[in-house]
Order: sequence, then structure tokens, then C-alpha cells
Amino acid sequence: MSEQEKKRSIQIDPGRMRLAEYDRQDWVANAPEGTVIEDITEPSFWSLMAAQMKPYDRVEIRADDGTWLAEVLVLGCDRTWARVHLLNHYKLSTADVSLTQSVRHESFWRGPQHKWCVKRLTDNEIVKSGCATREEASTWLREHEKVM
Repeated sequence: MSEQEKKRSIQIDPGRMRLAEYDRQDWVANAPEGTVIEDITEPSFWSLMAAQMKPYDRVEIRADDGTWLAEVLVLGCDRTWARVHLLNHYKLSTADVSLTQSVRHESFWRGPQHKWCVKRLTDNEIVKSGCATREEASTWLREHEKVM
């Protein structure tokens, strides 16, 4: 057998290739406060969204407090569960997402839904949420402390 006969050439047929948006969905999920990486690999974690998912979908999950971000691949799913594979997990610095303003109050990032918030440290009560920027939360806190 000649060297040419041993060499194998495989090519992908055009019918086997298309743009990703035709075959999979890309999702972004904002994990509830207190969620840890182990939680997102549990099939029941996805029970309320599983009916909309399909195998090979990708999901980016963000911690509400900004401390981590993960990417998963959906391996299988049904109406009330989804089995996922953890592709990546990134630990983020909490210093990048929170800012202490005073000893009585703290401004911090609480995720895309709540945005920048201000909480009272004595009882951890959120006194302001929905600020678009850190500066907006800081300004609100300065004004609030003038009144107090």
C-alpha cells in the first residue's frame, strides 16, 4: 500500500454546517442571591426554564453580587429539568463590584436587575436600588446622609 493510499482526507459537507443561531440558543441568566456554582449544575435549578431550552444551548450565568460568572452547555433537557456541563467558571473580585461609602451605609452592585444599591449596615436593609451607576448611588447616599 502506498503512502497516498494510507493518507485519508475527510471534508465537511456544506449541508452539515450552518450559522450557530440556526442550531442553538445563547442565554444569559442572573443567578438569585446566594447561588453557588454547585447549584447551577443541579438539573432542578433549571426547572422553570428547561421547557424553553434544547441540547447544545449555551448559558452565561452571573452571580447577583458580581463575585463569579459561569458558562454552561446544555447536554439534555425535558419539561422540568436540564442537565448542563460547566464549560468555564470565573471568580471575579468583589472589590470591583462593591464600594463602601460610610460606616452606616454601603453602596454595592446587586446584578443587572437591581443595579447599584445602597444598604443600611445596621440591619442590612436596602434603602435604595436601581441606580444606573456607582456615582449615582454615591450621590444619592451623600444626599440621604445630609438629611439624616
